Amino acid sequence: MKVMAPNYYADTYTTTVRNACRMTAGDLFHLMFVCYPKPVQYLLRLRDQLVKPFGFQKGGGFTELIQEQSEERIVFGKSDKHLNFQVRLECDAPDNRTQCQSIRIMTSVRFHNTLGKTYFFFIRPFHCLICKTLLKRAARNWEKKNNP
Repeated sequence: MKVMAPNYYADTYTTTVRNACRMTAGDLFHLMFVCYPKPVQYLLRLRDQLVKPFGFQKGGGFTELIQEQSEERIVFGKSDKHLNFQVRLECDAPDNRTQCQSIRIMTSVRFHNTLGKTYFFFIRPFHCLICKTLLKRAARNWEKKNNP
């Protein structure tokens, strides 16, 4: 994790998947942002209710936010008057020798004003925890499903 400038934040989380079958970015997106656990759903709904009075847009579904999609990468994001966020999911080509594959989630946030910075200040600990947890969960679920 690193903070790059006063109006910008970026982080990257990476893990390795041991697999007999290649994971695509679409697979990773589905495992992380379509089938996420109930506690994460609850936190997202709570966030939507708490920030509604400040003019932040509701989360909605992540599928509608996809801007770019290939087998190796999916980019999605959203912009409002307070901040612009973008998430990249990447799946490297599997290493045939080790039957391992690196997968990662990268987030970048550009703040447009003080309210955007304040919002992310409070969201950041949850963001970090959720990204790490969902990435590890996706790898674990993929391995269970695709390894004999």
